[in-house]
Amino acid sequence: MRKFLLTAGAFLFSVCLSAQTNWGLRSGIGVEKKITKGLDAGVEAKYYQTDNFRNTDRWSIGLSLGKRLYRNKAKTFNVKAGLGYKYMNVYHDWSTKYKDDAEGVENRLEPEFYINNNYDFNLKNGYTDTRHRVTASVQAAMEFGRLKVSIREAYQFTHTDSASYAVDKYRHDDGQTNWAGKGYSNIAGTDYYLKNDLSGKAASDKGVIRSKISMDYDIPHWKYDPFVSYEIFSGIDNGLKTEKSRITAGVEFSFNKMHNFEVAYMWQNQHDDEEPAGSFICLSYKFDF
Repeated sequence: MRKFLLTAGAFLFSVCLSAQTNWGLRSGIGVEKKITKGLDAGVEAKYYQTDNFRNTDRWSIGLSLGKRLYRNKAKTFNVKAGLGYKYMNVYHDWSTKYKDDAEGVENRLEPEFYINNNYDFNLKNGYTDTRHRVTASVQAAMEFGRLKVSIREAYQFTHTDSASYAVDKYRHDDGQTNWAGKGYSNIAGTDYYLKNDLSGKAASDKGVIRSKISMDYDIPHWKYDPFVSYEIFSGIDNGLKTEKSRITAGVEFSFNKMHNFEVAYMWQNQHDDEEPAGSFICLSYKFDF
């Protein structure tokens, strides 16, 4: 069984490595405290990177509360409810928007491309926004010998605060437009005119249903326990249409039942305003007491 899991994990990792170009990091550190029997509370800080580990995607601080609702006498089946809050700071990288009408020219290319070809474009500078997220969940877990299967349904509500960002508008002088009369200033030594504007986005709310199934296996005489999970995100505002999905595979291991580590690989299939698609290395540590 151990050899099979290692071989399957290596195969999955190699397939995803060849299929994806965007890599990132998802790291976290947390503390969990048992308050009373069946009730625990936790705090966790997370840091994410993207764009092949070059850029910060976000950082967050969260609080959680978990309560066991039911457990059978054999302790092989239990139901648990959870409630959490998370404060998030999300970074948005710069982007470009092409303003001419030539065919085959894309948005989000490097500014030098438009300048070298005398194209008009807008450069939206990088900025951050802050978000507040509340999550309520119910999870049922069943053990079949050394195999544990769990199903979780969660409602996630996110409020994004309004944010502003700078927009640099570049216009090439074709001799037909009085850019100075439109508030643009000439860039010394070039045929380009530039105007600096401010723009932004309004505050917004978003609700999502997250459905997740996980499997964990306790290998005899081995402290590294493999797991795999599959999760889908369904948007409430669009009739519960699936917006994205992710698959995660990795290992969990503990020392002295207090120091808990997790190392995993995660693949997400769709990019959205929440986070980019691609492959991610996941590293986490939790102190449990």
